[in-house]
Amino acid sequence: MSVARWLEYKIDEDPKKPGRRQEVFDLKAIEKALGAPITHVYSNQIQPGATAGMHYHKVHQVAVWMREGELELTLEDVKTHKREVVVLRPGNKMLLVPTETYHAAANKTDKPALAIMFATSVPRDPTDDWH
Repeated sequence: MSVARWLEYKIDEDPKKPGRRQEVFDLKAIEKALGAPITHVYSNQIQPGATAGMHYHKVHQVAVWMREGELELTLEDVKTHKREVVVLRPGNKMLLVPTETYHAAANKTDKPALAIMFATSVPRDPTDDWH
C-alpha cells in the first residue's frame, strides 16, 4: 500500500474563452478526503535548493496543490515507517497529507515552487510540529 494518497479535481477550460483556465476546488470533496473541515488555505513558496524540513503533525493535515514548479516530497508513515518519495507538479491531482505522516518538500530545480495548501488547522502551530 502506498503512503501517498491523491485527490483528483476538475480543470475547467472553456473553449469559448481561449487563454482562460480555472482550477475548480470542491472544498467539501477535499474535506471528505481528509476527514476534517478545511479551516485555512495558505501558500508555501520554496526557493530553488531549499527543503521544508522533515516533520509531522498530530492534528494538522493538508491537501497540497502545486501551482507552479516542482517539489519532491518524502512521506513516511509514523507508525509503520513505510516511506515513499513523490514528485508534485501542476496538474489535476492534490496530494493528501494526513496526520502522523512525516513530510519534507525539496525544490531540486532552478525555479521557485509554489504550493497551495488546504488545511484542517492553523499552519505552523508550534504545539503541533513534531520531529
